[in-house]
Amino acid sequence: MPCEERKLRVAIVGGGIGGLTCAAALKDCSSIQVDLFEAATRFVAIGAGIVTWPRTWSVFRALGLKEEMLEALKEKEKCNHEQETRPAWQFRMSDRKEGVPFHEVHIEGAKATNLHRQQLLDLLLDNLPSHCRVHFGHRLVACEEDEKGVELRFLNGIVASFDLVIAADGLKSVVRQTVAGIKPLLDVTAEENFIREDILHTGQSAFRGLIPREQLIAVNPNHRALHTPTIYCGKDKHVVAYPISSGEIINVVAFYSDSRSGSPVMCSTGSSSPQIHVDDVPLSTILDTYPGWEDEAVQLLKMMKDPTIWPILDLKPLESYVTSRIALLGDAAHSMGPHLGAGANTAMEDAYILGTLISKYVHTSKDVCRVLKIYDTLRRPYGNEIMRWARETGDYYEFESEYLQNKQETIQDYYEPTKEQLSNFGEGVDKYWTWPIRTAGTIEEDMKRAELMLGEQKICRVC
Repeated sequence: MPCEERKLRVAIVGGGIGGLTCAAALKDCSSIQVDLFEAATRFVAIGAGIVTWPRTWSVFRALGLKEEMLEALKEKEKCNHEQETRPAWQFRMSDRKEGVPFHEVHIEGAKATNLHRQQLLDLLLDNLPSHCRVHFGHRLVACEEDEKGVELRFLNGIVASFDLVIAADGLKSVVRQTVAGIKPLLDVTAEENFIREDILHTGQSAFRGLIPREQLIAVNPNHRALHTPTIYCGKDKHVVAYPISSGEIINVVAFYSDSRSGSPVMCSTGSSSPQIHVDDVPLSTILDTYPGWEDEAVQLLKMMKDPTIWPILDLKPLESYVTSRIALLGDAAHSMGPHLGAGANTAMEDAYILGTLISKYVHTSKDVCRVLKIYDTLRRPYGNEIMRWARETGDYYEFESEYLQNKQETIQDYYEPTKEQLSNFGEGVDKYWTWPIRTAGTIEEDMKRAELMLGEQKICRVC
């Protein structure tokens, strides 16, 4: 059914992967005026590599982008994508001089493809609809909703009102504070700082860096990270390495745990937006954090180019992702740790489902509330749950997990595990990795559920 002739005013706050996917999903509804606001002066991907999962490829297909995505992959990646089954990740116990391989996750080729974030961002940019106006340099500072609409206020002084606001403004979302009724808590020790009670430290931090392929070949031409995504596990630490950018770059992320799990996050008001610090770090600090690790892992750590240190954060689960006129998606709704490779994928799913529901079923401003309620019913249970699973997965890689503690075969002698104990640990890896695939269903099934709910004319309790 076509959209009504009178244009609804729709704002998308945030020009990352989620925001751009949502804009692309609105391509068939030209009678809706879409304004996309991005704080930066241009579109820039934050982070390096991502893994795309089966539901993401369903989104590509539904948006008409699958062939373009495949065209962007080199021949080797196309072959991997088309294989029936292949090892997706290898796991090693690496906090010892002689590393111990203990598991491989096998997955259908079409169910996992490694990409550089910029590849995906560029593809989405090329497919923005003509009725989407992009506004750079617009950092949101306030969001207020009333019965007439939603008012957005930006740091540059611009104020604009909309019938519907889609918040893809990430972990530090300003819009989320409106949806959840959250106010920052002032830190009594420093007037310039405040605490975001909705953002939690997972207890992990990560060193991040990139290695050019040719440089790693020069040091170790047979290094497995050149061709095989690998997770090097150790007590309270683990290192993730995998090729991106058609194999030309090796992405390395080295995690370590501390005692901050569950604590709210301190932000700084010393700049134009709340800052959760990402800092440069000397290589010596990284190497001192992983003493006694196997050479293969240490080689990666030594070669990390321009490394930085990041806190690994997630959110308190939200009771709703929507109000009458506002919807959260991606990290604004369920920011999670990177351990399942699910953050960008889940954001794209949110964005496609929300954009499609709006495009098909929002014909007047009166339809907004009902459609947002259905979106919340579809996405919130999954988003909150996968956020929890991502945190547990990170603990599991570092041998801190209820799953391990609840098994009689928990590795008792950590440095001399039996084959049976290693097999049991691998069983747990499969449990975590297959959960998103086993539980999520398909995008098509989600849309059918939405149509059934619309047909039942369910009451919108948030109106």
